Amino acid sequence: MSAKEPESCSAGAASAVAACPDGWIGYLGKCYYFSQAEGNWTYSQSHCSALGASLAGIDTQQEMEFMKRYKGLEDHWIGLQKSPGQRWKWSNGTEFSNWFRIRGSGNCAYMNSYRIASSSCSRQLPWICRKPVE
Repeated sequence: MSAKEPESCSAGAASAVAACPDGWIGYLGKCYYFSQAEGNWTYSQSHCSALGASLAGIDTQQEMEFMKRYKGLEDHWIGLQKSPGQRWKWSNGTEFSNWFRIRGSGNCAYMNSYRIASSSCSRQLPWICRKPVE
């Protein structure tokens, strides 16, 4: 029975990758799109929505490391935003649990090579979309 487990495991991984659209990268049951184009935070979220996704949330340190590795050297928008004087919220409306530090004093968050930072939402950056594997 143990000889079959790795087979089913690798077959499952292959089908998960195949379930992501062309140009997307599959990782741990989610599909990620790393844009080449640039836009402000609102435009970036709209573009992700049009693709059936949202600006990427980050649920685990493992997911954060994956995104840092694949995004390259450029800063990329992620799905964290706040209104002035309010708490950070993810694109899906859930409150950010503060499990990592967000540097800067802006209202929209982006990922750089080292950490998550914030800036003006009008800054033009590429973005990362995320959606579940279908």
